[in-house]
Amino acid sequence: MNQALHLKYRPSTLAELVGQPLIQTTLINAITSQQIAPAYLFTGPRGTGKTSTARILAKSLNCLDSPNPTPIPCGQCQSCRSIEKSSSLDVSEIDAASHNGVDDARSLIEHSSFAPTLCRYRIFILDEVHCLSNQAFNALLKLIEEPPPRVIFIFCTTEAHKVLPTIASRCQTFNFKSLSLSTLVGHLRHVAEIESIDITEEALNAIARTVNGGLRDALQLLSQLRLLDETITPVRVIEVSNGIHLEEMVNLLVNLVKGDTIEILKLARSLIDGGKAPQLILSSLLQVYRDLLLVKSTPKCYELIVGAIDYKILRQVASVTDFEVLMASFTQLQKSEAQLKTSINAAIWLEVCLLNLIGNTTPVQPKLNRSQLQFDVPRTNGNPQSTKKRRNEDLTSIWASVVEIAKPANRGLLSHASLSALTQNQAVLTVEARYVQKFARNSQTLERLIGKALGCLVTVKIKQKAS
Repeated sequence: MNQALHLKYRPSTLAELVGQPLIQTTLINAITSQQIAPAYLFTGPRGTGKTSTARILAKSLNCLDSPNPTPIPCGQCQSCRSIEKSSSLDVSEIDAASHNGVDDARSLIEHSSFAPTLCRYRIFILDEVHCLSNQAFNALLKLIEEPPPRVIFIFCTTEAHKVLPTIASRCQTFNFKSLSLSTLVGHLRHVAEIESIDITEEALNAIARTVNGGLRDALQLLSQLRLLDETITPVRVIEVSNGIHLEEMVNLLVNLVKGDTIEILKLARSLIDGGKAPQLILSSLLQVYRDLLLVKSTPKCYELIVGAIDYKILRQVASVTDFEVLMASFTQLQKSEAQLKTSINAAIWLEVCLLNLIGNTTPVQPKLNRSQLQFDVPRTNGNPQSTKKRRNEDLTSIWASVVEIAKPANRGLLSHASLSALTQNQAVLTVEARYVQKFARNSQTLERLIGKALGCLVTVKIKQKAS
């Protein structure tokens, strides 16, 4: 029977630990120099290696194939095998979520007084230790401060703030961090190559963005996707993980920028009817607006994008939106995300939040009749492209609208150019030769002005006027 990928590729030594270099180095040095603490506290998000590291540490300290603790346990001796199977007499794994009372703590105190039967150390691994009651924590306090000889405690938790400070202060604390996008993609690519899984690079990135830095979740999702027995694409990743399609997210974002209330409410209702939780919709929008703020303030930030919408589309949206508007929307989303958790009717609250986002915008109404424009949102096909089309008519009138909404100081400069084409979501400007470089340097400003005049997103191409 094929083993699940997150179990098959679980690290067996500290050297195999993924994405935690500082913790890896510190524990290896501690084992090598035999500077072993009586209690450890492993904290961090789920799926980042806390429990796996606790088991590795237990194996390293108790490996019978080595005369001393070793950072490279053999994995074959009786001690290593029993720890892997959670059947060791000297290494106890305890689920603190279901053994959280003071009586459980007293039982632990009693068992800690027994000497190791086979190994060097008697080790207690308490998973989700934050679930212990205050009475249980207080009962363990003296034991953790002065444990019996050859007894070690390893506490694992996803919620370090719930651990009593008096307990945490008596432990060596190791903070496991969420894995970076590049680290996740690199490890997933390595696993996919070994397992001969047919997956595109874009899909690897989509998995990494979906799991919020958790390697276990990423491997579980990859394990599920390979059962499709076809090439894994970003579309499949979104479908399996119940995410929001790129087309749907771009639709929502564009209509938020345009301030189209009716269309926004229709899109929100369609997403909810399609099984998307309001919390998911809001958190996805938070990622998008975070990316928009980044694109608006920092050029060439492609590698820092974390949301589903690619850099090109984000740049177009940012060009027609003010930084203050984006920041106000981001702040509104943050507040709404917290309020959504306690709302009785989450769907209605989501709609209210989206309407508030429209209130943050101050869209400039297009001077051109809206019936003269045709808007299309990119279709999801694994490599989406913007395909908005407009009829190329009355370009002089459109350019006059652009000049009208520009600052008075800039209108003189704009008079040295004309709009010569408007197709494929691109505005082509014909500029007098001596002003070409100046127009090119201010292309983003031009995109914003033309976008406001048209009420949609455009890119600008500069052409030199023939002599």
